[in-house]
Amino acid sequence: MRIASRLLVGLTSVALIACSTATEQSLLRQFFAASRLRDTTALKNIATVVFEPTTQGIVTSFEIIDVVPHRSGGGLMSKDVSISAPVKLPSGQTALKRLVVTMQRSEGDWIVTAVKDAPSVPASPSPPRS
Repeated sequence: MRIASRLLVGLTSVALIACSTATEQSLLRQFFAASRLRDTTALKNIATVVFEPTTQGIVTSFEIIDVVPHRSGGGLMSKDVSISAPVKLPSGQTALKRLVVTMQRSEGDWIVTAVKDAPSVPASPSPPRS
């Protein structure tokens, strides 16, 4: 009986995680497609910012790494979505970047409100050599 209930809890957790990233995946796909085309008409419905192709580059695919929800007063909700994406830079080169996309919702749908490079993780110091 215990194994069955643990299996049910595990499967439910996996299903909830998969469903939670579907919203972010869909919105980010729309956001990067509209940004790539500089489609400000489409962007105004889903974002307050643009991922500018002439300065920041072009994202055609990405992988969601982490979603961190935040709650604040007044019914405003936000979350930071960390992604890993190959970005075609204005120079023509492609670089694998980690980005943090902030999404916000007050009453209606989620919108993208910020995109920034993920903070770099400092290298751990080497142990002293004897």
